[in-house]
Amino acid sequence: MKKALKIIGIILLVLIVIALLVYFLVLRYPNLKKNPAEGKWYRVETNEMKDSEGNGYHALFKKGSEHKVLIYFAGGGVSINEETAKNDNYNTKMVWPDMLANVTMNMGGLACDAEDSPFENWSIILFPYATGDFHAGTGEFHYTDKDGKEKILYHNGYVNYTEAMKKITELAGIDNPDTVVVTGYSAGGFGAALLSDDIFTNYFPNAVSKNVLVDASLLLYDDWHTVATDVWKTPKEISDKLTGNNLTLDCLTALHEKYGDGIHILFDSSTRDGDLAKVQNYLDTGVMDVSEKEADIYQQILKDTIPQFKEIGVSMFIWDGVAWYDDPRNMTAHTIIATPAVWMPFEEQKQSVAGWLTDAINGKLVDYGLDLVNKQY
Repeated sequence: MKKALKIIGIILLVLIVIALLVYFLVLRYPNLKKNPAEGKWYRVETNEMKDSEGNGYHALFKKGSEHKVLIYFAGGGVSINEETAKNDNYNTKMVWPDMLANVTMNMGGLACDAEDSPFENWSIILFPYATGDFHAGTGEFHYTDKDGKEKILYHNGYVNYTEAMKKITELAGIDNPDTVVVTGYSAGGFGAALLSDDIFTNYFPNAVSKNVLVDASLLLYDDWHTVATDVWKTPKEISDKLTGNNLTLDCLTALHEKYGDGIHILFDSSTRDGDLAKVQNYLDTGVMDVSEKEADIYQQILKDTIPQFKEIGVSMFIWDGVAWYDDPRNMTAHTIIATPAVWMPFEEQKQSVAGWLTDAINGKLVDYGLDLVNKQY
């Protein structure tokens, strides 16, 4: 019996060693170093970077051969008050290991290593989402959880972003690209809207082609400014832009006013986004649920916002035809840039979202699918 236990113990030890070797040599990207190799992924971390639970956080980086940079903010919900904090309506921690985090953020989408991708040789900076603050917070939010325990939600998104950007620009030699695209989906799309000016002001001011793509990020809420200042502790120069109930419109308006024709601003959404309809219902009524009624409301919000986007020169791609998960109700999918669908031309538009973005980078700004907001479902 003792001999058998000893053999089992040796086998378990060998398996653990193999698992550790696989993790550190295969699944865990190496830490970013000076003059990183092209085409290789690295993790970017400092002691100041942390997730909502106070554990470690890191961004991901790949250096390309071209003088072009794609900055990509992942989504995953939002926390705006004690109720959302305790109900975990957001990603609370990193997805491990690094390779899985990369795949989870980018399931065949814009930042994947697909052959013939227009971004194949670009430098890419990926920000996983784990702070509940649209990547824009610097503070600690104290709340009581469901078990009555006092806890802290670390809204550390802006700190994580800043620490990573500083380290990458110091070590990676990408401080003077000619083309920069800032994008994100869902919560990450709001992050792209909030942080684009910071990126172009503090890191890439000399980029000739400045581009911002917000994917599936549109919610109306009268208290966005209060949430940003009191809950997330967003830097004042960013939160001051939030003057109305439409966070995305406020941020993109500020970009247009500052950069004029020197920036390409893009927005895409499906017509009846089931996830955004659900969150909009919570913001309106306090109920985190969705039906076709809430999808109708989102479609009307989208319809009402289009003329406002047009006034500030936003190029738009509105789409449908992709169901909201497997739900049989008349709701449409949430986000597209992180999925293989980003490469596929829509039948009605005769264009893909990736193709639309590529044209915009090259100065050709076109709208697609705007009439879909009038469609009866």
